Amino acid sequence: MKRKNLSILLSCAFATTLSSNINAQWQGQGEAGFINASGNTDSQTLNLALKFKNEGEIWTHELGLGTYQASNNNIDSAESISANYSLKYSISQRSYLFGSLSYLDDEFDGFTEQSSAAVGYGYKVFDTEPVGWELGAGVGYRDTSELIRLADGTELEGRDLSSGTLVLRSDYRNQITESTQFVDKFTAEIGSDNSFIENDAALIVSINEKFALKAGLLIRHNTDPAPGADETDTITSANLVYNF
Repeated sequence: MKRKNLSILLSCAFATTLSSNINAQWQGQGEAGFINASGNTDSQTLNLALKFKNEGEIWTHELGLGTYQASNNNIDSAESISANYSLKYSISQRSYLFGSLSYLDDEFDGFTEQSSAAVGYGYKVFDTEPVGWELGAGVGYRDTSELIRLADGTELEGRDLSSGTLVLRSDYRNQITESTQFVDKFTAEIGSDNSFIENDAALIVSINEKFALKAGLLIRHNTDPAPGADETDTITSANLVYNF
């Protein structure tokens, strides 16, 4: 419960930042859809997500919140809560510095939580109307702890895998047609005890200015998972997106 309270506090902090800076530059998306997960769990559930972006000439803010609840093999319930914030400072037309915070409370992956902070340098390899590709690299720190569940349901703290990290990022978009877009976001946090890799790919088809359909594939990988957990979680989803 203490970990989940932390995620709620982070969400409130992000919302406060958002409300204090609302202007015509802010854009947002809300998503809801069906998820089929395999890996550390076999489940079907509903997904909810919010994304906000404020892009200026110098500063760019990006905020994301997501949650889903599921039944694991129709027996055990579990949930996942994620929050992330990214700040970019432009130093030229293509180059920028970034800072980011992220939090993941995922009961499926065998960890009590994974929270991280990073700073680094990014470069826009392509920055055109149909195609955009940004690469970034930096350093950070990740706080990760194992969660051990006994047969009687008792939960115990396991190894502390917290460490400094090397952070690699890629953000790609391709406007294939006027109504169809492909996006792919990749993040790697490479640590001494455990490395966390996430790739989020999606195909988005616009229905009109406000609504779109989104088919997504999210892959999360830990090189040293908790005992009894798989290294890789794969989440596929079909969402209805609302732009506001």
